[in-house]
Amino acid sequence: MLNSRRTTIAIPFLLALAIAAACGSSGSSSLEEPSLAEDGSGGVYLALGDSIAAGSGASDAATTSYVALVAEALRARFGQGLELQSLAVASHTSQELIDRQLPEAVEQLRTGDVRLVTLTIAGNDLGQYGADPACLPDPSDPACPLEDGLLEVEERLSLILQELREAGPDTAIVIMAYPNLFSSTGHEFDRPAEIAFDLLDGVITSVARRHDVLVADPRRDFVGNGHLLSHLRDPTPDAHPNDAGYRVIAQAFLEVLGLED
Repeated sequence: MLNSRRTTIAIPFLLALAIAAACGSSGSSSLEEPSLAEDGSGGVYLALGDSIAAGSGASDAATTSYVALVAEALRARFGQGLELQSLAVASHTSQELIDRQLPEAVEQLRTGDVRLVTLTIAGNDLGQYGADPACLPDPSDPACPLEDGLLEVEERLSLILQELREAGPDTAIVIMAYPNLFSSTGHEFDRPAEIAFDLLDGVITSVARRHDVLVADPRRDFVGNGHLLSHLRDPTPDAHPNDAGYRVIAQAFLEVLGLED
């Protein structure tokens, strides 16, 4: 299936997805996706994803990661009985989420009182292209194999969101569009990461819309501020958000959920 699609879907299509996502990015979705309930108490907040969802780079993932901050806001709405269950694992790709996180998440949605599911996933799927000379300085160059990779990411994301939506048809589900953590850091990946994440975010946004999933979009706040919102200028550079970056990401989730300050 992927082989036939690769012959018909080219980088211009992926660029179109990125442009459409950028034009529509306002921190929230305009569609009628299932939203957060306005009443009741308790329930479960289920967090899935990679190192950003797991809070890598936070001074204390239990309190300053975006997942922790979203959980805090949910408890303010639904009471201290609201339970956070995080299945996120640093380094996980979209395939590893399917293999190791998705089964338990689907079971929780079918049997538990899940109020919210959040995901940050697929960023690690791009990691292999950072070492490919054909992808630098422009990952959209046809010589870069990113096109094939994004087509595969699209299929995996569609499977993930379809299964979550079928298991929780009325549950609020929010996936994150990746900001460029390298923006204005002086890192050699600044421009390539901007291109690659724009393409990935176009895929994320398109798949989310097909499955009635909301999109949290913190990208604008990271433009020109990667040096303030990440650890990339620390003595030991680290391409993860710092506490300030996690606050920005949390705000994007809270905004789309109607829980913003």
